[in-house]
Amino acid sequence: MILVSRITLVYTLLLTIFLGMQLKCGESIAPILPTKVTVQITNSLFNGYLDVHCKSKDNDLGVQHLNVQQSYSFSFFPKFFFPSTLYFCRFIWTGGDHYFDIYVQNRDGYCKDNLCSWNILGNGPCRWISGALKCFPWNPPAARQRLLLQLSNNTLSV
Repeated sequence: MILVSRITLVYTLLLTIFLGMQLKCGESIAPILPTKVTVQITNSLFNGYLDVHCKSKDNDLGVQHLNVQQSYSFSFFPKFFFPSTLYFCRFIWTGGDHYFDIYVQNRDGYCKDNLCSWNILGNGPCRWISGALKCFPWNPPAARQRLLLQLSNNTLSV
């Protein structure tokens, strides 16, 4: 009897933890099974082209050239048990050259209906969150320097 009670207790505890992960606070509820997330980036600048170059630790998505109001999107499966997926992008246009972490799993989760839609403006990227437009600042220059070091294989030249 004691063995059955311990097994039941462990099963109930694991089920409670799993359900708690599914119902965590945030904009959306994490799915029971892994699903794809789509990130959509729209050039909302008022003048000219926007070059977008997005990467993760494992994937280089290449450079995309977007005209005004043109969009680019990519999809992926976020890490399910250890939420640490990160995609960052470099945005270049006449008069601007900035980096931004376009998808941070702990911040963005599964967004609304698994779509994280960003509008790129001169002062930073913006996204609709819970019915309100929220704009974010560009990554600070120190983060940009870190990324440049990573791109050069983490070596410093003297």
